[in-house]
Amino acid sequence: MPVVQPSGLTTTIAVDYKPFGVQLTFVPTVLANGVINLRLTPSVSELDFANAVVISGFRIPALTLREARTTIELRDGQSFSIAGLLQSDGLRNISEVPWLGSVPVLGALFRSSSYQQSETDLVVIVTAHLVAPGVPGQKIASPLDSRAPSNDVDLFLLGQTDVRKKKSDDVVGPPGGSDRLPTGYIMPLDAK
Repeated sequence: MPVVQPSGLTTTIAVDYKPFGVQLTFVPTVLANGVINLRLTPSVSELDFANAVVISGFRIPALTLREARTTIELRDGQSFSIAGLLQSDGLRNISEVPWLGSVPVLGALFRSSSYQQSETDLVVIVTAHLVAPGVPGQKIASPLDSRAPSNDVDLFLLGQTDVRKKKSDDVVGPPGGSDRLPTGYIMPLDAK
């Protein structure tokens, strides 16, 4: 979202862009004995045209920010969830045919009303894992390793923009040779 910033005493206006939307900020710290300290800040910001300001002919909406902050300590593989940042909006609209909608009793035939209620809630579920570095020279799987660009038949007849690759021996994957490759490495819970 652009935000107008006056440039001193001149009439020139500089534009400063501000991010908005859903944002999740987290700072993990590994403590003694493999405990993971996690600072988590979910936030939701929206454009608010009801509180907009006009500067040099530019109408600039305000930002409405809702945010929560928490710190939690987890062990490898443990999960937690945080919910909230609720918002409830109601919108009522009445439309009518000019003059006829204002006639008592019969005006109801020339009017329509609508009511819209929307509620939003943000839920974040986090599972913390400690990862170990790979062996030098080892290729670690990425989500793109199992996909390939589609050919004309796949694209035009089947509507697929990418297809599953055949199994590859040069990528480290799960035991058993599954087509699904994990990303990174997850330590077993019993490892110390």
